[in-house]
Amino acid sequence: MNKRILASILTATLGIGMFVGCGKKNNTSAEIITELKSPISIEMWHYLNGKQAEVLDSIVKDFNGNNNMGITVSAVNQGNIGDLNKKVITASQSNSLPAIINVYPDIATGLINQNKIVDLAPYVNDSTIGMKSDIENDFYTTFINEVSQWTKGSVYGIPMTKSTEVLYVNKTMLEQLGYTMEDLKGLTVEKLAEISKKCKDELGIVGFGFDSSSNAFISTLKMDNLDFVTIDGKINVDNDWVKTFMNYYKDEVGSGDFRIPGEDKYLSGPFSNQKLLMYQGSSAGAAHIKTDGTFEVDVVEVPVFQGKNKAVIQQGASLFVTSDVSPEAQFAAYEFIKYATNTENTAKFAVATGYLPVRKSAADTQIMKDALNDPNALFTKIYPVAQSSLEYAYFTPAVNNAQSAREIIQEKYDAYVTGSIKDIDTFIKDTTSQVETSIQRQ
Repeated sequence: MNKRILASILTATLGIGMFVGCGKKNNTSAEIITELKSPISIEMWHYLNGKQAEVLDSIVKDFNGNNNMGITVSAVNQGNIGDLNKKVITASQSNSLPAIINVYPDIATGLINQNKIVDLAPYVNDSTIGMKSDIENDFYTTFINEVSQWTKGSVYGIPMTKSTEVLYVNKTMLEQLGYTMEDLKGLTVEKLAEISKKCKDELGIVGFGFDSSSNAFISTLKMDNLDFVTIDGKINVDNDWVKTFMNYYKDEVGSGDFRIPGEDKYLSGPFSNQKLLMYQGSSAGAAHIKTDGTFEVDVVEVPVFQGKNKAVIQQGASLFVTSDVSPEAQFAAYEFIKYATNTENTAKFAVATGYLPVRKSAADTQIMKDALNDPNALFTKIYPVAQSSLEYAYFTPAVNNAQSAREIIQEKYDAYVTGSIKDIDTFIKDTTSQVETSIQRQ
């Protein structure tokens, strides 16, 4: 394996109590700025739009109007996540990154290797401006572990736009088939297949699909405690478990009981049109479901193969501070991030967007209590399921070109379960070869 891959990455998962150490040599606790002597303006680049951008802008406006440090933040949309990633890479090459970027860990990996991301541990641990207790006791562990996976004692980002996956169910149709939501508690993939077959046989409707084929593969692999690509670049595709579950999914798709998104791209569409009984998708994607009052939607935890471990992916971008700006701008960025992810604001952001609050204390806010007061609201159904799922949520190691690797497994998964790739050995050989090339590319 190419030694350049993840050269600076030492570990995949860290306990939260490791924030006592200093970070990189250029960002020790003795060197950070903890107050400003004059006003300063900074930029934050993000990919949010619609309601997500509106609530972010409101948080920025509140911060700009109420902080007493003279900090002014401008939140700048840079298109979708792909557009943002390209602009971030280009700006990093010309040393012109803004103070804050809202990106996924795989992009952060390359920037960290280039010393472009500031380790926030000295700020977090500082006795005056720190938030060490909040990080240790209030933020969800899995979210913090993800932004601390690169170096022992580091905390390179703070989570904000986070989600996981849940199982969306057409409760009305389910009951037509003679099942209840109680039948879906502790749901196994085998039980899911049984219900899906009955749905296809009796109603002529597909029973189940994964909204993301890459997540389908990666999460099912994780049920056997295996990462798709490990932190040191090992690719886990050639094993008995992959052969077992890929053939299982191929049979289910071939029978018409399961399906892939295909030309629909996302399954919220066919689900809304009652052409699909259930689908596994993002907890932040509920806004795309439109029932028009014709059926009732309910939500349960994602299924697991019998005898395997529960596994649900946690996804989303975090806020990172760059080293292309001055120490004063880095401090200002930290102060804004601290504000944007406080208890009230993470609750506000979650309720408005469907993302998960990043702090446990958000549940105690009035805004969350009000939002959860309507038993028929979809957010009310999603939130407790997603929250409990975080107990066994995992994150994918932030390997080099991780997004490219995900695109490859998405394509190969779809090709195999639909029969375009005829045999499992070809699937394994082609996937391994292409992923290996991808993660070695600089």
